[in-house]
Formats: sequence, C-alpha cells, structure tokens
Amino acid sequence: MKQKRTFIAIPLPQHIRDILHEVQCLLEPVSQGIKWVDPERMHITLKFLGSTPERLLEDVGKEFLEITEGVSPYKLQLGSLGHFPRQGDPRVLWAGLQKIPGRMYRLSDELNTAYISRGFDDTGKRFSPHITLGRVKRKLHRDFLHEYYQMELKEEIFVADRIIWYESCHRQGKLMYLPLEERILDP
Repeated sequence: MKQKRTFIAIPLPQHIRDILHEVQCLLEPVSQGIKWVDPERMHITLKFLGSTPERLLEDVGKEFLEITEGVSPYKLQLGSLGHFPRQGDPRVLWAGLQKIPGRMYRLSDELNTAYISRGFDDTGKRFSPHITLGRVKRKLHRDFLHEYYQMELKEEIFVADRIIWYESCHRQGKLMYLPLEERILDP
C-alpha cells in the first residue's frame, strides 16, 4: 500500500526565517553535532499525521479544508530559545513563541481529534508551538549550550496567514516539503 508522510503546519514569513537563520549562523563555530533545519523548511507544526495511506489522501484533504474554513489570521511573536527534552541531553533545538492565541491551541486540538477518528496516531504530547532549528545528532561541543542560551532572539511579531497540509519526501536526495492543500486565512 502506497503512503505519503504528511503534516499540517503554519509556514513562516521570510523575515522570520532570516532571523532564525542568523541564529544558526552565529552558532556555527560551536555547532558540530547539530543538523540545522534549512530555513526554507522552517514552520510551526499544528498536526503531524505521519504515514498517510494514498486511499485516505482525498478524505484527509477534505477534512483539512473543512477544519480550517473560517480560521482568521493571527499574530504570533518569537520568544526564547529552548530544547527538547527539557531535562537531559538535548535532541531538538527550537525557537519558542510567546503571546500565543488560544485559538491556535483549539485548532491543533480540533485537527488532532478529527484525525484520530480517522485512525491517525495521537502522540499523547500536549501541543507545544515551536519552530525547530536543529536536531542534535552526536555529542555537542562543550560550549554550545552556554552560547545557545546567551543568544537573544529578536521578539519579532508576524502574522500566521496560511495553513498548509504538506507531504514530506525526498527528491533527488534532498528533503522537500510539498504542499498538498493550502488554506489562506481570511481576515
């Protein structure tokens, strides 16, 4: 059975990706052991679906469009840097958000509930809006965490004005996120 690896996310505007890429570049001297996320693929995941059988793609797309109907744009603001897991050795480095509207949590809950009913897995993790900057692949440079947490992230405000259902795939040896459906949020 053919499947696609999919997720639903808010894409980031270019100026936010530029700010986050600058953070990655400033950390470059102490970043061995880290695989940085390409700024063009940075996003805020609302719902990770994972393996999506081709036979369900049409239904998943319709459900996506129904749930996101009538969602209006909202402002988000970059917050501080952090890592997962919160205790122990970092595996994921991220940029957080602040002043997150409650409707973003409700939208994530609604997507989660709808897709669980279609047989998709619920990770059981509470929705934690963040932007993944990098993944730790091997032991970090001894100065990395000190340098990382010394960085001040510009608390830039931006508007979430689109939600996209993506396919994550490899083409010509490169990871790509291909839009399957897009919802432009109406004011």
